[in-house]
Amino acid sequence: MKENNDFWKKNLTWWHVAGIAAGLLLSLLYWYKSGQFSDNILKKSPILMAIWGILTGYILIDLVKSSKNRDDSSY
Repeated sequence: MKENNDFWKKNLTWWHVAGIAAGLLLSLLYWYKSGQFSDNILKKSPILMAIWGILTGYILIDLVKSSKNRDDSSY
């Protein structure tokens, strides 16, 4: 059980939650402004746009966070 708790502490920090919230907000704003009138299935559905925004926000923050933690002296 402790291993599961360590996994969540490592992979879901406050930065990740902020990235998820920002991605969700921006994707739904995009859907409201122009996506709902699109013929594309991904842009037309608010649920798919929300999932896309959540994943994009998490991945973007994770890449930025891991690049700051990387040791540049090893290169």
